[in-house]
Amino acid sequence: MAFSSLLFLYLILPLSVLVYFLLPDIRRKNMALIVISLLLYSMGNLLYLPLMAGFCLLNYKMAFRIHPEDRRSLWIPVLINVGLLAGFKYLSMVLDLFDVKTGSFVLLPIGISVFTFSAVSYLADVYNGTVEPEEKFSNLLLYFLMFPKLLQGPIVPYVQLRGQLEVRRHSPRAVFEGIQRFLFGLAKKVLLADACGRLLEACNSAGADNTLVGVWFTAILFLFQIYYDFSGCCDMAIGLGRIFGFRYCENFNRPYMALSVTEFCTRWNMSLGNFFRNYVYEPLGSDQFGKSRQAVNMMICCLLLGMWYATGLNYLIWTVYLGAVLVVELYLQDSMRFWPDWLCRCWTWWLLLFGFIIFSHEDLSALKAAMAGVLGYGDFSLPGTGRWIASSIPLLMICTIGCTELPVMVKQIFAGLCAMDRRSARDDSIAPLRLVYVLVCLIVMLVLLWLVTVAMTTNPALAPIYSKF
Repeated sequence: MAFSSLLFLYLILPLSVLVYFLLPDIRRKNMALIVISLLLYSMGNLLYLPLMAGFCLLNYKMAFRIHPEDRRSLWIPVLINVGLLAGFKYLSMVLDLFDVKTGSFVLLPIGISVFTFSAVSYLADVYNGTVEPEEKFSNLLLYFLMFPKLLQGPIVPYVQLRGQLEVRRHSPRAVFEGIQRFLFGLAKKVLLADACGRLLEACNSAGADNTLVGVWFTAILFLFQIYYDFSGCCDMAIGLGRIFGFRYCENFNRPYMALSVTEFCTRWNMSLGNFFRNYVYEPLGSDQFGKSRQAVNMMICCLLLGMWYATGLNYLIWTVYLGAVLVVELYLQDSMRFWPDWLCRCWTWWLLLFGFIIFSHEDLSALKAAMAGVLGYGDFSLPGTGRWIASSIPLLMICTIGCTELPVMVKQIFAGLCAMDRRSARDDSIAPLRLVYVLVCLIVMLVLLWLVTVAMTTNPALAPIYSKF
């Protein structure tokens, strides 16, 4: 179930938090989280619940058969997991190619990519001796199926959560920070991403993305939609984890401020990037054997990245495009150091926009028409394009500001003025300042809650973009 729904926001989440904190010890709290995760997973497709639980048990058993001196003991479990991912993703794609109708049956299990990569990282860490095989199956089941992070991530390595599964602290401040992070993520998803998405759907329905002006305008809309959709969902996951005492890794670091596409990749979906760096790129030799070998390693990572997105041919085309851009930047990196920042950002944004044109068109005929529009073979613009652009200026300005350092700077300055950066809370002089900080945060949170409630009541939230991956 998506977090951006009124049912989850006003019923499931409050009941889950209430049940969790009424239970006395960590063992019962963990069992409650497992039950809640299984129930939420079954609401997506009940048929896949025993399948995912079975693969959790299989990975639990396979970890005990891994031996550092035997590579096959690692490769066989890894291939089983990757085969699971490829089987579901490519089966769906092949059926689509042959126009096979599956009705309401969903071929792709929810969270299959996050589950598979989490399993591979766990098995690799056991092989490398970073962690010991988990003795308690319930702990591993909770790690794999924990509902805050299962849908879209972040992909948190088992080594980072191992200690938190049985020992973690709960405090009113952690709950407050978790709710705050969740609501900000929900606002990003519902108020910004969905607003861009609905305008994008209107433009595409009218055929604006087949024109020179329209295709670039819709690319900008999609650039903001996918960022606020994905980062908002990850913020919600991190906030939910914080409420229940878990600390997940950050997944975004203002990626649109990057000075190159290479830097962008280190700031976007950082948990996935860390996975490929730690478990693919570095074992292949990273940059230790010259630029030619490094370029090959980059392309291998990008092709494997296609497995994450491989629900359509456009995603495979996009991963090849991304790999080619990274290789070009690899050979240009010495000269790019002397480029001014504005030129680097223009280079980065243009390449990203072109890539998102490929990424956003799943239908190959629509992609072909969009590429014709980019090259100027179609109309310059549609009659309504100017009206759409004019009406979207406030939204695009807010989205642009949200991608910069400004929101973080404002929050840090306000927290500093309210003495939130000081450790001691016993000083009577800073207590009123901290109370002001809490009250302002509560007002902002209530306003955001009201705005997203009105928005979701008027129009149900769009499905998260990354939920189909």
